[in-house]
Amino acid sequence: MSAAYARCKAIHRKYDPSFYAGCLMLPPAKRPYIDSLYAHARMLDEIVDDPSVPDVAAKEARLDVRIAAYELALKEGDSDDPVLKAAAHTALTWDIPIEHFHAFSDTMRSDLTVTDYATYDELLKYMYGAAALLGLQLIPILEPLDPSAIDGSITVGYALQLTNFLRDIDEDLGRGRLYLPQEDLDKFGVTRADFEARTMTDGIRALLKFEAERARAYYAEAYAAINLLHPSSRECVGTALTLYAGILDSLEQADYQVFGVRHGFSKAKALRIAAPAYFRARRAWRS
Repeated sequence: MSAAYARCKAIHRKYDPSFYAGCLMLPPAKRPYIDSLYAHARMLDEIVDDPSVPDVAAKEARLDVRIAAYELALKEGDSDDPVLKAAAHTALTWDIPIEHFHAFSDTMRSDLTVTDYATYDELLKYMYGAAALLGLQLIPILEPLDPSAIDGSITVGYALQLTNFLRDIDEDLGRGRLYLPQEDLDKFGVTRADFEARTMTDGIRALLKFEAERARAYYAEAYAAINLLHPSSRECVGTALTLYAGILDSLEQADYQVFGVRHGFSKAKALRIAAPAYFRARRAWRS
């Protein structure tokens, strides 16, 4: 089991260093559970985005196999796959409803056929399935002190996911997807072809500023909900939010240039943020 959790930790650290750094603020005994849930979600995402398998039906078949294997791991409490082994152990330990996993996998499956969104409500539905549901899986481990913390975890998911959409526009276009609602493109006189040309325009810049401000509103709500969590979990969520908000800061400083640029903090600056948070977190663990 320790080897299975170690594999999940390596996946988490590789694919999302900002979220991983935030999770270092948790008591050491809790971190592996977060690693396993992240790694399980990432493996589904990797199936969907695998460039070596262009056939949609083949990817759907691989998803079906993976989901069935996870259900079997839950039933038997074990698996030969280290990520499934650890994720099932986490779900059983913290009594995480399997419905959360099913809804998340359904959202990942939608990426195989859905390439754009007509309205923000449609995009929000995707964000709920892709990010908020992961927050609902994590919330038992973070130990909420009030039921309203559940709503806060959903808002955290929205903030992080919308930030990812803005950071990854160039990359997602390469996969044929644009995670911005058509109604917003229309509002700013922008077309999908404008994005695919990968040339910054005043319209694209204004649109991205609008979406960044929408994300910042989620951050404000998410920060306000941190105190609804157990003290030993607060620095974890707060640090993850701060590091992800730094992506928006980087985007703004670059005048919303998203083509050919990867936004975020440098490792040195991220460490300057994370180090004091870590020592504050240690004090919370002791108390």
